[in-house]
Amino acid sequence: MNPYDLCLKEVFSNKQHFADLFSTVYFKKALLLDPDKLSLYDKETHHDLGFRKENDLLMFYDNKFFLHLEFQRKKDPYMPVRILNYKYAGIHQQIKTDTKLHLLYPVYSLTLYMGESKWEHRKRLYECIHKSDWNKDEIPDYEMKLFDINSDPIDFMCLYLQKFFRIIQYVYQKKWENLYTDSLLENVEEDIFYHANVFVNLNQEFIQKHTKEGVISMCKALEEYAQECIEKGERRGERRGIIKGEQRGYSKGLTNKAYEIAQNMLSKGCQHNFIADMTGLSLDTVLKLSNH
Repeated sequence: MNPYDLCLKEVFSNKQHFADLFSTVYFKKALLLDPDKLSLYDKETHHDLGFRKENDLLMFYDNKFFLHLEFQRKKDPYMPVRILNYKYAGIHQQIKTDTKLHLLYPVYSLTLYMGESKWEHRKRLYECIHKSDWNKDEIPDYEMKLFDINSDPIDFMCLYLQKFFRIIQYVYQKKWENLYTDSLLENVEEDIFYHANVFVNLNQEFIQKHTKEGVISMCKALEEYAQECIEKGERRGERRGIIKGEQRGYSKGLTNKAYEIAQNMLSKGCQHNFIADMTGLSLDTVLKLSNH
């Protein structure tokens, strides 16, 4: 999983943030999700519900339906097809389980697009296939639910999301003055800045001026060490070229840092599956580390 998806997975593994995003964007506040009724889906805990396919982030709500959050930073003209595949694969896999379910759980999907320019690609299935008068009889149209970071600011219930998205929006849209004049950004928790800084580069002076004490996220550690590894790769670049040196330095260094981060997370009692997702290490590797 790339650093952008890792960052978003950390932000939205928080059930309050996840519930707010779906309640506001997907359900348009017609349904307000209760964060306490959300459970993070994993194969071990929910083995009787199917879903062998990996998704960016999947939650099960109140034993009624699945909520699938897909992270996207690049524009994909076939995104509606991909989302449909995730949705129907999830429904179909439920019939392969050992437990006989009388009714299958629906899957509601939301694509979170974090690219630097507006999403101007297809959103509907019919835009991806040849036009035919028979389409409506054989294949129902489908319009994917999409939140575009470049759209008009949304009034989220959670201030965390308000600040996180607003910082990124202002930088993408080059509205630099708003970063200083927006009253919502007068004081921002440190981890919000470092989450946003995975997508944009804010100078340290601005961060220090607007930061209040908070927890530094794992994304910050990954981001800083990724840069450190690149610099080491540059210094160690062999005669074959700096680029290969960068690649080796980044890959080896990031792997070593992943072990270090995993050990720190284990010492704080984090769940094995969550550690594996956040660091990119296999579950077996995390289990071995926990036994040492």
